Amino acid sequence: MRWVWVWVGGSAAAACAGLAVALYYLPGLEALSWVAGAGSFVTAVPSLVLALMLARTQAQPSSTAAASAGSVVNSVGDAGGAALQAGDVSGPVQQVGGNHGDTYTAHTMTISQSPPVEGSAEAPDRVASAGTVEQADPRESGVHAARPGADGTALPPYVARDVDEVLERYIARAASGGGAVLVVGDSTAGKSRAALQALKRTLPGRRLIAPAVGADLRALATRLSTTQQEDGTVVWLDDLHRYLGLGESGLTEDTLKALKRADAVVVATLRSEFADTYRADALASGQERREVRGERENTAALLRRFDTVELDRVWSPGEIQRAAEAGDERLDEAVARHGVHGIAEYLAAGPDLLAEWRNARRSTARGGHPRGHALVAAAVDLARTGLLTAPTSAMLDQAHRPYLAGAAALRPESFEQALDWAQQPRLGVSSLLVPDDGDQRCWRAFDYLVEAATAPIPASTWQTALDHASGDDERFTIVFKADRADQHDLAVAACESLARSGHPGAMTLLGVWAHSAGHHREAEDRYRRAVDVGYNEALFRLGTLLYEQGRVEEAEDCYGRAAVAGDGSALLELRNLLFEQGRREEIEYWSRRAADSEAPGAMFDLGTLLYRQGQTEEAEHWLRRAADAEDTAPPVQCLSRRSPGAAGPG
Repeated sequence: MRWVWVWVGGSAAAACAGLAVALYYLPGLEALSWVAGAGSFVTAVPSLVLALMLARTQAQPSSTAAASAGSVVNSVGDAGGAALQAGDVSGPVQQVGGNHGDTYTAHTMTISQSPPVEGSAEAPDRVASAGTVEQADPRESGVHAARPGADGTALPPYVARDVDEVLERYIARAASGGGAVLVVGDSTAGKSRAALQALKRTLPGRRLIAPAVGADLRALATRLSTTQQEDGTVVWLDDLHRYLGLGESGLTEDTLKALKRADAVVVATLRSEFADTYRADALASGQERREVRGERENTAALLRRFDTVELDRVWSPGEIQRAAEAGDERLDEAVARHGVHGIAEYLAAGPDLLAEWRNARRSTARGGHPRGHALVAAAVDLARTGLLTAPTSAMLDQAHRPYLAGAAALRPESFEQALDWAQQPRLGVSSLLVPDDGDQRCWRAFDYLVEAATAPIPASTWQTALDHASGDDERFTIVFKADRADQHDLAVAACESLARSGHPGAMTLLGVWAHSAGHHREAEDRYRRAVDVGYNEALFRLGTLLYEQGRVEEAEDCYGRAAVAGDGSALLELRNLLFEQGRREEIEYWSRRAADSEAPGAMFDLGTLLYRQGQTEEAEHWLRRAADAEDTAPPVQCLSRRSPGAAGPG
């Protein structure tokens, strides 16, 4: 610091000398002007130097203070390449020294560490830290908010639903040796509240584990199978669709079986719109059916593993009577004013929020929020694409612009004003955009709005969803939905990109499209590539293609390998093929192999076959095994190659 003061003193001395010379040689007004200028210079130089010193002192906190704040204190001298400082950095950052690579000067820069990946060593141990069912907070478990009561309670008292007795019986049965229970209903029907209350009445002491979306459920099942759980475990999967279609890390039949073997009780909720999509009786037929088989049939087979309870959105007279007798002002109001809506639906303000969103697309001069309407519409449609990743504010800023087309005359508000309007709670209950994280950087549309939306999704929104999906399995789900929504060109482009990166489902879907278009050589090539990386779904499709070309022996080999791998539909096609050739003695052989591999419906199928052959004792054995495994539904009938009136093998 001493050299700084020497410089300040020298500068002042030089200025004074210049002032003396000016006074001696310059008379009159001109001299006065020089005096004023020199005086200003003498004053300014020390002031400037002192200001620089003060700024430098503030920009360099002591190492002790920095350490106590959890900051990173380091410096970079001469560097021949790029220099990087990592950690939490707050405050001004200055470039100092003679760096020879890429350097940057930043002001008020904040760098935060990303949250740990679920399942990593840094991620919280959800098994070890899980609380009991009795301790579970309804709001954190997915129960919709309601207006706070006069006594400060966040939710009104629970009103018994007509399905409670059945729900409790299913949960108790699942607790006897591992099982799965699913509550299906519309948004705001009361699914999460009913399921959680049933758990609290039947299994209050069990530990409740609610995996984060994207968590590796297969790893969780392995952990539970190797960890002693004295009081047992409940795995809570609210909004089950968020855990489906994520490959081996999501919920699959194998993972569900592993959870059951670990004596875990799996309790899930699912909106009706998704359940209807996956149900076997809603599957298409013919050529269209080829495309939906892998996506919907596999999930339909998974859902058949659950004991399912349907919960109506509109309450029954008995439920309304119990709500009126509960003695809560919120329930009293809901009973009096719910109209055509359900009580839980009214309490969650679903109809009011939907009406406010739909009415917002009008001029700001008339109290409208056209940009706010567009923001919510973008969030709603992103959810409809199958995107599981919650949109950030920046993502919504990008995605909402197409929804403002033709709205210039409405004088849209600013983005900040629109976001503020959309995230404001209404009626003390919920908001149109619901924060997905504590920092309110990510937002989801209120699910009641998602369920009510029917308008076509713009191509730009599909592309945004594909660009921001968290992984290839999630991206593949979006591709499938885009194709079903008549966005075929976009779906093909994305699917080809996934196939090039090695995604077997994408390879297979490209094969399906080629097969449907009559491009059999391309289809076979696509299928075989997927088979080569162990994708059993492609085996079934390859077998079907080969059979259509008269290559029966090759088709039989594909069906057989797929059946042993657990594909119940492949088993059925193989049995049809053997029956057509009069090889009935081999039908039982393949039925046994499929049953031994626990293919969906195979144990039930074998038991039925043996019963028809008069082998009642062994038939009873397999039928009991099927019942114990909840495997009582035979595989869905595939597109038959036989005439509608032809007799089947069973």
